[in-house]
Amino acid sequence: MNLLNILNNKETKKLPIWIMRQAGRYLPEFRKLKKESKGFMNMVYNPKIASNITLQPIKRFGFDAAIIFSDILIIPDALGQKLSYQEGKGPKLEKMSMDEMLKKLSIKKNNKKLKLVYEAIKRTKKKLNKNTNLIGFVGAPLTVSLFMFDNERKKEYIKIIRSYNKNKIKIKKIFNLLEKATAEHAIGQINAGAEIIQIFDTWAGILNNNNLNEYSIKPIIRICNIIKRKKPKIKIIVFPRNVGKNYIKYINKNIDCISVGEDIKLKEIKKIQEKKIIQGNLSPKTLFNGGNKLEKKTKEILRKFSKKPFIFNLSHGIMPGTPIKNVEKLIKIVRNFKNEI
Repeated sequence: MNLLNILNNKETKKLPIWIMRQAGRYLPEFRKLKKESKGFMNMVYNPKIASNITLQPIKRFGFDAAIIFSDILIIPDALGQKLSYQEGKGPKLEKMSMDEMLKKLSIKKNNKKLKLVYEAIKRTKKKLNKNTNLIGFVGAPLTVSLFMFDNERKKEYIKIIRSYNKNKIKIKKIFNLLEKATAEHAIGQINAGAEIIQIFDTWAGILNNNNLNEYSIKPIIRICNIIKRKKPKIKIIVFPRNVGKNYIKYINKNIDCISVGEDIKLKEIKKIQEKKIIQGNLSPKTLFNGGNKLEKKTKEILRKFSKKPFIFNLSHGIMPGTPIKNVEKLIKIVRNFKNEI
C-alpha cells in the first residue's frame, strides 16, 4: 500500500515506484501474448487478456502499483466514433467532422465495451496482493479530442487548436460530452476496484497559456470535481505532459498528485510540494540507455524530490526495446535509496 499511503500523506517503509506503460512492448511476455491474441483490439477488449497483461510487470518486477491495460481512445469508441488498430501505425478513429460528432456521438451509446474494462479490473483486483495498488486511467479531453480529429495521424495539432478557437460553441459541446463520459468511465473503474485514477494529458505542452487553461486545465478540474463528488476518497493523479512552468497551475483541491516531466524547474517543484504530491520524472531515454547515467540521474531525482512525499515514475511511457536489466537496476536503486540518506 506504499503508493496509496503516500497519496494519503501517511508514512511508508519504502518509496513507491511504478512506470507508465509498464505493461508493454519492452516485455517479452507481452509480445508473446500480443502475437497469440491476434492484435491490440483483442487485448484491450478481452478482460482475461487485459488482466494478464496488467499483472505481467507486477509478477516480474514487484512494482507498487498495477495500471489496468487499456487505451484512452475507448471513450470516443464507446461514444460512437469507431476505433481500429493498424499494426505499425497504432490506433485510428473513424473520420468525423465536428458537425458529425455533434450529431452522432452520444453518452447513451452502448457501453458494453467499457464494461469489458471494468471486468478486467475486477479480475486483476482479485489477483493482486494487498500491498499493490490498482490504477485506473482516462485521457484528458484535449488529448483524446486531438486523436478524434487527427484521423490521418498527421499530428498537426496546432492547426487543430486553431479550428477549436474558430468553432468555440461546437468544440465546447464536444468537450462537455467528453468530460461527462470521461468522469463516468473513471467512476466505473473505481466501482470495479481501481483505487487511484490517473488522467493523461499527453499533448498539453503544445498549448499557449490561454488555450492551456481553456482546453486542458479547466476540463481536467471539471472531471476531477465530478469524480470527487461521487467518490470523495479516491485519489487522482494528473499528468499534463511538457507544460514546464505551468505544472503549478494544475494545483487544485480535487487533484491529489501532479505527475511531472524533466522540464520542471526546482522553483516549481517546491511550490507544488508545499500543497501536493509529485510523481515523476526520469527520462525514458535514460532508462533505455542504462549504464552509469541511469544511476546518476535516478539518484539526482531521488535527492531532489524525496524530502517530501514522492512517487517515482518516468516523465512519459517506457520505450519499446528498453532492456529488462535496466528496469531491474532502476528498481534496485529506488528501493535502496533510503538506506543512503
